[in-house]
Amino acid sequence: MFCSNPMFERSLFVGAHLDDIELAAGGTAARLVNAGAQVRFLVMSTSEYTSYNGRHFRDADVAVAEGREAAATLGVKEIDILRFPAKDVENHSAVVESINKVVDDFRPTMVFTHWPFDTHRSHANTALATIAASRYYNSVVMYEPIVPSGRSYVGFRPQLYISIDDTIEQKLQALRQHRSEYEKYGEQWIEGVEARSRYRGYEMRTRHGEAFEVSRLEGTLA
Repeated sequence: MFCSNPMFERSLFVGAHLDDIELAAGGTAARLVNAGAQVRFLVMSTSEYTSYNGRHFRDADVAVAEGREAAATLGVKEIDILRFPAKDVENHSAVVESINKVVDDFRPTMVFTHWPFDTHRSHANTALATIAASRYYNSVVMYEPIVPSGRSYVGFRPQLYISIDDTIEQKLQALRQHRSEYEKYGEQWIEGVEARSRYRGYEMRTRHGEAFEVSRLEGTLA
């Protein structure tokens, strides 16, 4: 059984926005829940934002409701949603300490967070702040970014692969719960996420997979 490894018994997933965790690791989160692990989501913003041209996206109450529905679709009951600005989550003490508070309360055996070379600055800063806040914990892995935020000058290096054959449909359904984002990007959004899972699954000789880059990882022996 996947969760027989105590490294995953208490897994904390940190995302800058509502939908980030589902995009990168929804299948893994659902699989952990199904295996009996304690899973907690921490989202840094309500994900409401306005673009440079004045166009407004995702009212906060709508995004939060969608995020809670998406988490429930994955079986996740614990979700903390903070109120840092969606476009401007920073790597400073207030952000670090807000994550630190959750980390110290939950005492995770595994922390999942963004990749620090993500081209979305809130993603990158969330990654750096999470790594800092988790400094006393030995297992931190980072999400594979997806277009458009993942088009970095540094290549993502997949090092940890997890099969999500049994939870891919939960992952895709969770993404559809983010109706405001689904209306923005359309079914091609879902197809792109599913295609990436097929590619990572092919690499690991399963049908669907999710990949992560390791910041640090504590090995456990039975």
